[in-house]
Amino acid sequence: MGLLAEDRQQHILKLVHANSRVEVASLARELGVTEITIRRDLAVLHKLGLVKKTYGGAVPTPVPEMNLSVKFRQTRNLSAKKTIGRLAADLVEDGDVIFLEAGSTCYEIIPHLVRFENLTIIVNSLYLLSRLHELTRHRIIITGGLYRPDRMDMVGPTAEAAVSQLSGFKAFTGADDITIDAGISGGDVVTVGFAKIIAHRATQLIFVGDHSKFDNPALYKITDIAELDYIVTDVAPSQEWHAALREKNIKLIYPH
Repeated sequence: MGLLAEDRQQHILKLVHANSRVEVASLARELGVTEITIRRDLAVLHKLGLVKKTYGGAVPTPVPEMNLSVKFRQTRNLSAKKTIGRLAADLVEDGDVIFLEAGSTCYEIIPHLVRFENLTIIVNSLYLLSRLHELTRHRIIITGGLYRPDRMDMVGPTAEAAVSQLSGFKAFTGADDITIDAGISGGDVVTVGFAKIIAHRATQLIFVGDHSKFDNPALYKITDIAELDYIVTDVAPSQEWHAALREKNIKLIYPH
C-alpha cells in the first residue's frame, strides 16, 4: 500500500474495531511493510490509549467511548497538527493570557508552552487539561459548564458566562472550517455559540487548522475572517487566499 505512518495507524485502528483483534504478521502482509514497522505503529497507538498490545497483535482498549472518540480525532493529520502547534506557539510571549480551543490542533500547542515562565491559560477542555497539568509553573483557568463526554469539553450558559467576564487574551481557535467569504464556521451549534463569545472577547484571534479545513464551509458561522489576526496552517493555501489575507492585513504562517 505504501501508506504513511498516520494512514497505516488509522487503517489499523479501523481493523481493530472491526475485527476485535489484529495480528502483526497479517498486518505486515496487508500493508506491505515489515513486522517491526507494524509493532512500532501498535506501540504508538498503545501509548495514545487507542489499542492494547497483546502477544503477536493488539485488541481494542477497554476505555470509555468518550476518550476513544477524542483520541481518535487526535490521530488524524497528526504530523500537520504538530507542525501547526509548533508554529502557533511562536505567537505566544511570556506573561500572555491565552485561550486554547477544545480541539486536537490546540492540543499540539501545549508541549511548546513549557519554555515559557509565566502564562495564564484558559481552557474549556478536560482533554487539553490532561496535558496542561504538567505545566505547573503556569496558571490554568477552567471555564466549567456542561460537560460533553464525546468531546471532553465544557459548554453551555455556565461556560459562556465565565468567558464573558474575561478579556485581554489571545485566542487560538481551531473551528471546523474556514473560507474567504463565509469566514470560520462549525458544525455544532453549541460549540459555535461558545466560540462566538471567545472571538468577541479576544484581543487577538488566531485560527489554527490544517489544509483540510480550507474552503469547506460548515453550517454555523462563527465570525468573518476579517476578525482574524493570524492564520496558522501546515501548507501554503492558494494565491486567492494570499491576496485576500494581504488585503485584510491578516498574517499567514506556514512552513517554508
